[in-house]
Amino acid sequence: MEKLQTLGLILFGMAVFVWRMVQKMRDTTRQEQQERPATRVPLPSTSFDELLKQMQQQNARGNAPTSPATTPGGRQLPHEVARPARTQEQPAARPVSQERRATSVSLERAAPVARRNTGMDHSEPASQPRQPRPSTPADSARRSALNARLRSPAELREAFILSEILKRKFE
Repeated sequence: MEKLQTLGLILFGMAVFVWRMVQKMRDTTRQEQQERPATRVPLPSTSFDELLKQMQQQNARGNAPTSPATTPGGRQLPHEVARPARTQEQPAARPVSQERRATSVSLERAAPVARRNTGMDHSEPASQPRQPRPSTPADSARRSALNARLRSPAELREAFILSEILKRKFE
């Protein structure tokens, strides 16, 4: 019996809740109707095709000239023209292709150029000491002049710089 009383109390509470919500809805609707009266716009009596024809006729006639815009005081507004946008493009320049032309060169490595025989006999072992060349009086005179020049520091510095310049890259 106690369960039926609890169930009845819950149903009664739900009924009161629904009744209050309906009352609030009616009050809100009545208040909105007082604030803004309902104005009904009558639907046009013409069909869509007739309206379309009217719009096409208006477009064919063009827009009617409008009077110039004025300020509230009656003065005419200044007519402003927008400056053309600046662009970084250079359409006058002709585009040049960055692609290389196809070549008819073979991609295989070229064979090294064959060198002729020097005519020297290489049958002797390379470990034998070389025989000094016999010196002539002109050679000894050149050597003594060169030794004299290399004794001064300025000449020695120039000789070192020249040797660095004339030396091969990899030795």
